[in-house]
Amino acid sequence: MSFNWLNDFHKGMAKRPDYAEKTLAAYRLGMKAGGSIVGIWIVPGDNRCPLVQALDPAEIYHPDDAPILPLDGCPQGLQCQCVYRPVMAYQVSPEEAAARQADAQARIEAERAAKKRKREE
Repeated sequence: MSFNWLNDFHKGMAKRPDYAEKTLAAYRLGMKAGGSIVGIWIVPGDNRCPLVQALDPAEIYHPDDAPILPLDGCPQGLQCQCVYRPVMAYQVSPEEAAARQADAQARIEAERAAKKRKREE
């Protein structure tokens, strides 16, 4: 995987309390910009805690739907080695990439419509 250096870098670092919030926001912004990010994976740490083992390793999440790391009850706490990694369009089939990009666009449009309704109230 092309992000191995990033995995190694982040797995060795203690997580800040806002790790999930900031990381997911960055990936959400990348998707909103219409780039190649189509979702995120959770890459487990080397310790393979039972909480992460219960997750489907092939599951691709939208940043709004991803489990928050560290997972609730993680025995590692902020020393958790699990990390979020982007899923790029070239890593999935063209059909899946198109479907995920369409879903992301629909979420963006729904968010815009909700903001517009709120302003009009």
